[in-house]
Amino acid sequence: MRLGVSAFLIASWLLPTFASDSNLEIPFDFIHNQIVLRGMLNGHGPYSFILDSGTRATTIDLQVARELGLPLGAQVTSKGVGAGHAAGRATTFVELCVGSLVVRRLDAAVFDLSGVSRTLGRPLHGVLGFGFLDSRIAQIDYFQRRVRFYEESPFSRNARREDGKSISFPMQFHSQSVLPVLEGCFVNGMRLMVTLDTGSSLGLVLFPYTIERLGLAELARTGIPMEAAGYLGEARLTKGWVKSVMLKTIDLGAIEVAYARKGYATDENRGQRGGSIGNAILQDFVVTLDYRAGIVTLQSVSE
Repeated sequence: MRLGVSAFLIASWLLPTFASDSNLEIPFDFIHNQIVLRGMLNGHGPYSFILDSGTRATTIDLQVARELGLPLGAQVTSKGVGAGHAAGRATTFVELCVGSLVVRRLDAAVFDLSGVSRTLGRPLHGVLGFGFLDSRIAQIDYFQRRVRFYEESPFSRNARREDGKSISFPMQFHSQSVLPVLEGCFVNGMRLMVTLDTGSSLGLVLFPYTIERLGLAELARTGIPMEAAGYLGEARLTKGWVKSVMLKTIDLGAIEVAYARKGYATDENRGQRGGSIGNAILQDFVVTLDYRAGIVTLQSVSE
C-alpha cells in the first residue's frame, strides 16, 4: 500500500502531539500479510488501520470521514503501487487512539479505501503511516503479534547487532520517499538498494531495471502471474525464484520473489532502488524502527 501527499500540503500541516505511557504494547491482527491495528477516531469506533512505513500521511477512509463529519479541505493526490490515479482531500483536528496511545491534533488525508478493503477481505478504515511513526521508537514483533512503542531504545549502546541473525543500519530515505532504505542487500551476488515496506504483503519485489541487470527478464516475462492492489489500483507481477539473497550478514538463501511488470516505481529514476522488501519476509524478524536515533534493526526469530 502506498500513499504520498503533495509536499506543499505536508509542509503546511502541524505536527501531532502524543499522550502516552513510557512504553506501550499494542496487539495487531496479521491479515493477508498486513499489520492491522484497532483504534478510535474522535471517540468513535473501533476502526481498522494498516500500519504502513511507506505512507507519508495518516489516511482515513472517505466513508468514515463523512460519518464523523470531518472537514474536507484541499485536494491531495496519491502515488505508489498501482497503475491508476487517485485523488483525496485533506482533513484536520482528528484525535486517534490506538490502545492507550493517544495522538491529538492529527492531520490526515481522506481517500476512498473501498478497493483496498475488498482486497483485504474486511473493512479498512485507515492507514497509519510516517506521520504516525515519525519521532517514535516502534518495534514490530510479527511472531508475538505486537507493536511496541518505547521512550528509549530497547538496545544497550554496546549491544552488537551485526551477525547472522540480526543487523542494524542507518534510517535513510531517498528522494521524497519515507521508506527506509537498506543499501546492503545482495541478490544473486549483486548489490542492490531496497526499501523496507510494512505496507506490502509481498516478500522481495524486484523492479524492472533490476530484473534486467540480473539477467532475469525472460524469467520475469514467463513467470506465474500475480496481482497486487494499492491505492492506485492493481499492479502486475510474476512469480519466480532467485538463487540467493543476503541482507547484509543475514543469509536468506534461495527464495521466492515477485518480478514487477507494471505499477511499481513508475515515477522513479532507473536504478534509484532495486526493489522492496515486505511483510512476507519481515514476518521472520522483529523489526525496530527508531525514528529518533535514525536506526533500523532486524532480529531474526528463526532457529
